[in-house]
Amino acid sequence: MSYSATLSQGLPVPAATPQNRSTSSASSQAQSQRATNTKTNINHSHPKSQSTNHPPPTSSKAKQEEKEKEEPEPVYVLTLLTTKPLHTRMTALRTHYFPRKINKLAAHLTLFHALPQSQLHEKIIPTLMQITQTTPPFRIEVTEPFRLKKGFAISVSRENGGEQARAIHQRLQEAWKEEGGGGGGEGWLSEQDAAGGGGRVHYTLMNKVDDEEEVAKAFEELKGFWKGDGGRAEGLALWRYDRGFWRWEQKFLFRGE
Repeated sequence: MSYSATLSQGLPVPAATPQNRSTSSASSQAQSQRATNTKTNINHSHPKSQSTNHPPPTSSKAKQEEKEKEEPEPVYVLTLLTTKPLHTRMTALRTHYFPRKINKLAAHLTLFHALPQSQLHEKIIPTLMQITQTTPPFRIEVTEPFRLKKGFAISVSRENGGEQARAIHQRLQEAWKEEGGGGGGEGWLSEQDAAGGGGRVHYTLMNKVDDEEEVAKAFEELKGFWKGDGGRAEGLALWRYDRGFWRWEQKFLFRGE
């Protein structure tokens, strides 16, 4: 029977002889070796990229420390705390005259402008508590309008409140300079707060107005009706400065007799 006839009848293909198996095995090994070589060549032609040693990511604590270094230290403002009726009347005047778009504050009598937060609990608050314990409340008379470069203010009478406020400022200033290292230096006080005398305690009613004619007209108006005002200083008030606003922090009442 021919080979083609055998296939047409569906007969099994004769089993491979040992020689055929050997030849087949050798052929398979050769094919496997060629595949391996091909794979090896492919791997060699496309080497794996080398891993790069990246520095460890910055920790959240380190990021916070860097942020704190970049941001300015928060500061606090110290003012006289007066009776509410006087405060309300002076605030009404400030609201009337101060440029509305930039007025973020009520009326105030400032003693210190920029006390650092780093000294708040160890130095500032203990000293405020100590001094207010021995200082009695005192009378305040708001008497004399005066010009500023771009506005005007009304000062506290030297005889009725001005000298007492100056004395408090001086006691605080001396204590904080001494705690800051002594030797007559500023210590941790700002240059403005370390300046001698405590300045002229006053209410600023108008400021930061470039139009001189507008300032002069408003100042004459104030002088035309101003007859003075008064109340009592009852303690000290501490405020946290916040981008032009003052946030209430703590009050220290005068408890002396």
